[in-house]
Amino acid sequence: MNKKTTVIKNYVLSTDVLYLDYKNINEGGNIDTLIKRLSSLTQKLRLLSIMKKMESAFDTGDYALSKKFAEQILVSLPDNVNALRGLGMSYFMLGDYENALVWLSNSLELSEDKEFDYTYIGWCYCNLNNHRRACEAFDKAVEINPLYEQALSGRTQAYLYLHSERLETVETLEKRLK
Repeated sequence: MNKKTTVIKNYVLSTDVLYLDYKNINEGGNIDTLIKRLSSLTQKLRLLSIMKKMESAFDTGDYALSKKFAEQILVSLPDNVNALRGLGMSYFMLGDYENALVWLSNSLELSEDKEFDYTYIGWCYCNLNNHRRACEAFDKAVEINPLYEQALSGRTQAYLYLHSERLETVETLEKRLK
């Protein structure tokens, strides 16, 4: 077994791709190119492993650890929507709604699942007692997906709070005028 075969056997993931790379080397390809591709693949696998750890930590309620893994991913892939959302949701679950807003907003820019991001942005605003902004976020989520229950529920709750705040203001003004 020559060195080329050993390198390939240590990184067997997709035999077709690696076979083609090995065939190119035998036909005058460059071993350095194969090593670069394998290094890139190794880096991607490491990031996938960290992503799985982030999801697992979140699922088990270890939000601080989930946050740590999301931050590690963002060092290498600053536009990774799953890591952005994971970091935002970790902050949300830790009760740091201002930081959650920052990361969920970043996720929103890249997301294909915008109703989810808008919904949790709405919940952040609710928890920060900014019900007007919460209503706006929930409205955007419902506009995207009119049947998204979390957004509908959040919007209803935010409107109730907003309405009760207005009623309290009216009652306070009426008492002052008396």
